[in-house]
Amino acid sequence: MAENNDFLVALEKKARMFYPGAQKAYEHNRDICDWLLSPLALWAYKAYGEDVFDHAAKGYVQYCMHVSQAQRKYEEEGRYTPEALPDIIEHVYEDSSYMTPYMWAAILIYAFWESMTNHIRLFRDEFLDKLPTAPAILELACGHGVMGLAAIEHRKDASLTGYDISPPAIGIAQKLAEASGHTDRASFAVKDVLTLDDQKEGHGYHGIMAAMLAEHLQAPRTLFASISRNLKPGGLAFFSTALESPQRDHVYEFHKESEAILMAEEVGLRVVRLVCDSGNRLPGGRFLPRAMAMVLTKDEAF
Repeated sequence: MAENNDFLVALEKKARMFYPGAQKAYEHNRDICDWLLSPLALWAYKAYGEDVFDHAAKGYVQYCMHVSQAQRKYEEEGRYTPEALPDIIEHVYEDSSYMTPYMWAAILIYAFWESMTNHIRLFRDEFLDKLPTAPAILELACGHGVMGLAAIEHRKDASLTGYDISPPAIGIAQKLAEASGHTDRASFAVKDVLTLDDQKEGHGYHGIMAAMLAEHLQAPRTLFASISRNLKPGGLAFFSTALESPQRDHVYEFHKESEAILMAEEVGLRVVRLVCDSGNRLPGGRFLPRAMAMVLTKDEAF
């Protein structure tokens, strides 16, 4: 039987350099981390077998190493130096050998990075628990699908639609959805979320998720426009992004929390709750890596 701490056990074996920090973050936030990791461990085991935890640990190591290298280059260059967008799409989002370990790491950081754990708590307590009865939830750039599946695991009355530009990511999401037993309430498909117009006759969605997406876009204002266009008046959106935190596919450089807030306000979205926590700053560094999450609502006038 898979358990949530199987991920930590695998990290201790396969990622010793990063294990102490992961264990510390987990112990500080055990309740909310277990909320995410307990179902994920079961789904991952059912979908991929017992080797999945070692594979996830190896992916976590690769991810952390890439982040560290990117941060050092960022300090040297003084700006983001991402790959060209066509190369990102071909060599990152469409490459299953890269995306599969990347996807595991992208969910584990919520439990094992101190800068991310408050995102889960905000997501559960201020977004999911505040949605109305039988909410229709849309996840933009769903990736592995774990956040959306966690949402409908928590809200038994909710339905989920998830879109992502990456076929390998959608493959993982679909496999985990089957393992979760939620395929009757969850659907995933490959689609460009920036051109999305799912709202029909003003129906829209009660809740929209756009987690750690904006920094991957050349023009993140289009993301906020998509959220506003597809969100019911009075609905809620969970949004998060990275600030001064480079990676090979981070193309938009947020420096201030207010930049994302103003983009949201321009399209009729208002901040309900906000958290922002810092990561590890390089000694003497100019930049402070941070992870910011907001719950937004739509102005009734829009």
